[in-house]
Amino acid sequence: MKRISFNQRFVNDAGNDLIKDEIHTIRQNYNFWKRFEGREIALFTWEGKPYRSKQKVFCVKRIIRVQKLNFYIYKKKTVFKNGYEETIHFQYMCNGLIFDKRKIKKLAYNDGFNFIQELNEWFENYKSGEMAIIHFTGFQY
Repeated sequence: MKRISFNQRFVNDAGNDLIKDEIHTIRQNYNFWKRFEGREIALFTWEGKPYRSKQKVFCVKRIIRVQKLNFYIYKKKTVFKNGYEETIHFQYMCNGLIFDKRKIKKLAYNDGFNFIQELNEWFENYKSGEMAIIHFTGFQY
């Protein structure tokens, strides 16, 4: 059975499931995860340092669907008299549609984040490209 790691912040207080609002997880490599659609997967956390400690499986879930999420990060410079400011922008696209702010908020919430900013900060160091939304329910975008 394939395993997938989760940060402890996404595990419920009882330690036996994901937090109640997380109905999917976003991961890199859509083509890899698409192969596991319909299969059961073990969710785990690391007992200590990642890759240097034991894995603790906290539940098993079935992957209902894997959707392709196109994820883009780009930097934008705003020029001022005294210099410039560089800001990072994120774009999420699924089924050929660019997500508006309302849909990004839903994406963040369904992935266990309270705010869009938390989602963006989590993926700030990822590369643009195809990602996988791994659904544990029948919901889809």
